Amino acid sequence: MNPEYSPAMSRPSIVPSVDEFRLPKFDFEPWSTRSSVYSQGTTEDEKALIDFNKCVSESAEDWSPAKKLFAVSTCFLIVLNSAIASSLPGGAVSYTADYFHVTDEQQYGLPISVFLIGYVFGPLLFSPLSEMYGRRIIMIISFIGYTAFTFGCAMAPTWPALLIFRFLVGLCAAAPYTLGGGICADLYSNAAHRGLAIMVLMIVLNVGPASGPIIAGFVSSVSWRRKYWVALVLAGVSFIPLLFLPETYGPVLHARRARAARTWVGKSAKPTPLVSNKQSLTKTLSVAFIRPFRMFSEPIVLATSLLMAMVYAIFYLFFEAYPIIFGGVYQMSTGVSALAFIPMPIGACLDIIIVLWWERYLERAKARNAPWAFNEEYRRMPLACIGGPLCALSLFWLGWSARPTTHWIIPMLAGIPYGMGVEIIFMALTSYLSDGYGTLTASALASAAIMRSVLGALLPLLAQPMYGALGVGWASSLLGFVTLAMAVVPFLLLKFGGGLRRRSKLCRQVIEKKEALEGQV
Repeated sequence: MNPEYSPAMSRPSIVPSVDEFRLPKFDFEPWSTRSSVYSQGTTEDEKALIDFNKCVSESAEDWSPAKKLFAVSTCFLIVLNSAIASSLPGGAVSYTADYFHVTDEQQYGLPISVFLIGYVFGPLLFSPLSEMYGRRIIMIISFIGYTAFTFGCAMAPTWPALLIFRFLVGLCAAAPYTLGGGICADLYSNAAHRGLAIMVLMIVLNVGPASGPIIAGFVSSVSWRRKYWVALVLAGVSFIPLLFLPETYGPVLHARRARAARTWVGKSAKPTPLVSNKQSLTKTLSVAFIRPFRMFSEPIVLATSLLMAMVYAIFYLFFEAYPIIFGGVYQMSTGVSALAFIPMPIGACLDIIIVLWWERYLERAKARNAPWAFNEEYRRMPLACIGGPLCALSLFWLGWSARPTTHWIIPMLAGIPYGMGVEIIFMALTSYLSDGYGTLTASALASAAIMRSVLGALLPLLAQPMYGALGVGWASSLLGFVTLAMAVVPFLLLKFGGGLRRRSKLCRQVIEKKEALEGQV
């Protein structure tokens, strides 16, 4: 066996694994699969009825295909609402700024930026809450808040009020953004089915932001408030299936069945650890808030988070830059210039072909016992290695092809390699973090989410002054050079990642815990 291979790194799929989306237990004691809910006076028949192993059979993975399809489709619909809302002001913020007499162009990016600040805090709040209370109730309550605060945006009397409501919308919209992958993992244990569901989820996360400016561009010419009314209509339609969304989170389903068994036996029954062994809400939230920041001390987490944050922030900067490029250079209307975002989700869809080909190639290599196929870095990083250069190529292409003498389709097509690059970087690096940090995966991914949301909130604010001072060519090139510099991260991890994992205290702890659990089986 290759020396780089370890039990904690045994999943070959480039598609994000189940552990990436299963929320951590925050160092809770694991619930025993041999525990039971009966007391000493319980008869043998009652013991047979309420043995905890029977509780475990209640799982979303055992649902019918139709029920699973309804649940995952509802999840995608709610995630689509969140994704569209993130970029809804993009491309048409000038109408809003004119209405509120905002003359400082640096403030034009604030409606998107404050939304993304909400994305910083949302995962830290909703992940532990869904761990305690389940996916369904958190999705419903947060979506009610999302709808109410979107209504607040539509009725905002002042610019500061609009920004406050946008922050609150972002905070609530972070729930489906955070829990969507977890619902996919709850429903599908089969790797192929789960991988397909997660790839569709990622496509939704690309299509949504690209749709926001298009909606805003065509309706804001009548009134800037109309884009929020459109979002409210979509939210109202989406709320109907959401009300019927069943709970998917396994531990919550198990706890419900255990409580039902206890009710059948009577009050003398002892609560199962699944029901009774819960940390306090304060302790759970404190761990959830503190640990992601501590994870930045891990070189692997820091490096991968920086790369994902940069390409993510540039993606949101485009919502300010595209109106400058296509509205300024080609004199397109706000709605028509927003159509320039369409190539990005097309590029993201093309990644499916690349990933499926790589999966087959990897499986054939494993069947041949090729040593590199068991090396975590060589299984993940080759795809990420092409993602960074694709993003940089897109930026140089966009910057130097956007000329009045060049047909508008040429710079518009630059969005295809960027969509491909962003998608493939996220798929490869999130999967790499998932494999490396095991039960700490959600904390590692929360660290990455914090960094990309912060950078995504700040970088769009620089779009207007940067493109105004440097021009389209050099402003885009500056972003291209920065992206090209960050693109070395996968190459460095390809060479040094194994050593970093061996020296990482957290990675060693994950491996030791996994080996200890396997030894108990």
